[in-house]
Amino acid sequence: MMTSPGKIISTILKHDNKQTSYKIALLRAINDVVLSFPDIKSYQRDVAIPLRILAEYWIAYYWPFIDSPYPIMQGTRSNRNGKLSNDLSFREELTYFRQFWENEWGGISDPADGFFIINELRIPRKIASYSKTLIETYRKTIHKVCHAIEQPIHYAGYGEWAIFEKPQRYRSLAANILPIPGTQPDDMCIVIQAELWESFRELSLWIEALCIHVK
Repeated sequence: MMTSPGKIISTILKHDNKQTSYKIALLRAINDVVLSFPDIKSYQRDVAIPLRILAEYWIAYYWPFIDSPYPIMQGTRSNRNGKLSNDLSFREELTYFRQFWENEWGGISDPADGFFIINELRIPRKIASYSKTLIETYRKTIHKVCHAIEQPIHYAGYGEWAIFEKPQRYRSLAANILPIPGTQPDDMCIVIQAELWESFRELSLWIEALCIHVK
């Protein structure tokens, strides 16, 4: 890696072209994974993160964006083929899931409830208390968000696949790549190079603040 990992992160957050907030959300989600697994020591090993885990964080981040009465749209919008473009590609799925959640639990959810929900749906005994339809709606939303996440992975930095390689299923990755706990063989994963993972660990608080306040 020719450029220092810290500078790569800074460049993406401060200088990369951002038509939407996807690149910021990608780095924030990676950073949150690093913070969630502080005991992982890469020992100069690259680390695999399932896209579905990043997608969970995206659901939490974008939960306030899809408030039905007051939606927050993305970027400068244009009309293409009779449709407004440059918005969240998963808005429809996440909106439906939020509405389903609110209907099942009787009330309007708060902007921060996305974090509560993703934590609830990570615990098997909690999942058992929710309807099968809600769980299936959640899984469909995760699937759609995973596709959206591939966009900033592809275009982070200058050029295509400049920072991150194309996601692959974990079972197809090299044996020396370290998975985060809970990774399954069929999970599509982004691989974080060892030096970049360590930079996230060292700069996590700075990255979190910059992701929230970057313009």
